[in-house]
Amino acid sequence: MNVKLPETDKLFGRFLELIVNILILYIIVILAIGLVKTLAGIQVLMGATSFSRGFSMVVTDILTFLVIIELFKGFVDYFKAKRFSLHSMLDPTILFVIRELIVSLYQQNVEWVNLLSFAVLILSMGICRTLAVKYSPN
Repeated sequence: MNVKLPETDKLFGRFLELIVNILILYIIVILAIGLVKTLAGIQVLMGATSFSRGFSMVVTDILTFLVIIELFKGFVDYFKAKRFSLHSMLDPTILFVIRELIVSLYQQNVEWVNLLSFAVLILSMGICRTLAVKYSPN
């Protein structure tokens, strides 16, 4: 008696597709919760002792949310292409570094060495991203 098993490649592909679809739904739920939390930041702005302190917290929340959106966009791109692309992973990284720079500037505790470091980091990641797009295997 021969029992024919399904091809493992097809079975794995279907199972992986199911997992990816569940993860994408999970990402959508997380983004919706993050949006509600970010919009609730208006209460922080209104309840803050000083407007600049509340505004700084709201800007930080919004920038963090944008970084998370870019990171999840990179994950979804990975799920679609079934491979990581360098430029889709550099986008959230660049955005995160810029977020850190803006938060540091709002807190007014930035020295020239830190600014120079941020500039070199952003420039090098920008060059890497440009080269990754220009010399993409596609």
